[in-house]
Amino acid sequence: RARARLMNNPWISDATVLKLYPDRLRIEIKERKPFALWQKDGRIALIAGEGTVLETTAPPRFANLPMVVGKGAEYGAHGFLDLIRSFPEIAQATESSVLVAERRWNLHLKSGVEVLLPEIEPERALRTLVELDRSKKLLSRDIVLVDLRLSDRVTVRQSDGAATAREQALKDLEKAKKKPGKGGEA
Repeated sequence: RARARLMNNPWISDATVLKLYPDRLRIEIKERKPFALWQKDGRIALIAGEGTVLETTAPPRFANLPMVVGKGAEYGAHGFLDLIRSFPEIAQATESSVLVAERRWNLHLKSGVEVLLPEIEPERALRTLVELDRSKKLLSRDIVLVDLRLSDRVTVRQSDGAATAREQALKDLEKAKKKPGKGGEA
């Protein structure tokens, strides 16, 4: 019964209770380690690597743990966060990882950019993202979304300000083309 009571504590992954005769007990406990913060339905909980909820709130001392969001994210987080950690530039820039429809992940970067990853081969998509950021400084641009869900293309959505500036630049270019040149023809 003592072991069963110990196993009811979510922080304990395993416990052994031995009766040592005549009048002693030996208790060994294997503790779960906090792994990530999990947000679901607007509530944040502290979870272990296998998805067990350790605390139904997020104690401040664990604020630096990665954030995963969505139904089922608590169970898929371990493998996905291991994948993200293999891309340190992306891991450092990520504010939260969102499981979409329990199938694929989106990243919300600290810069405000959202990255949509494919269900199949997210590693390939992350490699593409890192390559584009190194060669084109993609994540430093005035964008709000990078869609990597299709294997044959990358779609980028500009911020409203950048889109307005681009439209104005195109209009100015058209006006410049329509103006007759000064000095006439030679």
